[in-house]
Amino acid sequence: MSERRTSGFVAGRILGAPVIVQPSTLIMLAVLAYIFASAAGQTTARTLSIGLLLAASLIGSVLLHEVAHAIAARAFGRKVSEIVLTLWGGHTSFDASGLTPLVNGVTAVAGPAMNLVIAGVARLILQVANVGGLAGSVLAYVAWANVLLAIFNVLPGIPMDGGRVLESIVWGATGNRNKGTLIAAWVGRFVAVAVVVYSLATPILQGRTPGLIDVMVAVMVFSILWPAASSAIAYSKAMLRRDGLTVASLMIPAVGVSYTVTVEGSRNAAKAAGVREIVVLGADDAPAGRFPLDLTDQVPPDVRDATSLQSVTTPIPRGAAIQQSAAADVLIPELREWWGKTDVLVVVDGVLVVGILRLADVVAALS
Repeated sequence: MSERRTSGFVAGRILGAPVIVQPSTLIMLAVLAYIFASAAGQTTARTLSIGLLLAASLIGSVLLHEVAHAIAARAFGRKVSEIVLTLWGGHTSFDASGLTPLVNGVTAVAGPAMNLVIAGVARLILQVANVGGLAGSVLAYVAWANVLLAIFNVLPGIPMDGGRVLESIVWGATGNRNKGTLIAAWVGRFVAVAVVVYSLATPILQGRTPGLIDVMVAVMVFSILWPAASSAIAYSKAMLRRDGLTVASLMIPAVGVSYTVTVEGSRNAAKAAGVREIVVLGADDAPAGRFPLDLTDQVPPDVRDATSLQSVTTPIPRGAAIQQSAAADVLIPELREWWGKTDVLVVVDGVLVVGILRLADVVAALS
């Protein structure tokens, strides 16, 4: 099956991965060019050209930021599937199977590190070559913009790269990635609010009314950070619930009895074991059916010792069993496998029947 690719046009390939530019990137290019061009108070062909140059250099910096993520991923032997430029920046997709805190953290921090390298190179050229005029202005802007990009991206909250670094630190300390995601996502919400407060409070403290640009920046940043952080919170909470699932915590104790036992014999076995569920074993001692102890109350007492279990047994598909020690990584796939085929799985400890697991109880625990 081929990998599903992000929509957009392919501008080339880097490290074997397609560089995809979404149409919205061109919209952002035009908007930035106009903002830069009109910053001087007048919009002319010359200022538009300069604005376009500055906008292109910013998007180029974003591309190099994403390439740095790709380089780091490749350094850890990961296949990079695509590098994408979007309306609000970009993202890099790579093989995340068997991901570790180290790989996650280093890959994340590589992007902001690249922005600092770009800023340093631009400043070095300015100082060594003594570049002036338009070229000097562009280099100064590139240095300034990349420092801002680095600072913004290292903010310690999801979806920023700094959030992934924080996630990796907590993951490494606790051994649970989902706990790291949850903490980094909550910090992401805090960062979203803090950026809005800073954007609007700064001009007020300076004795002026927040301008259109101040409001636009606040709204834009909040619209990026808050939804992404909220989505990560919901996802990590669901995954933490899943991580806590075990067969032992959800099962209902049961006892296994041979198919040759009578209703009375099964009642005695259940009462001796102190359970309310009975699993019927076939001729090969494999689980073949089950029934609740209460169901046998419908059989008249005077015939229970002569009544076979066939009259009260609900069949169970062959193989519908799961080990008592199984956790979520085994339980979830088994749920998918048996859903719609049976209502319960027989719980075993080795080969000994110890309970039943209602699939509906698993679904309820997940939700």
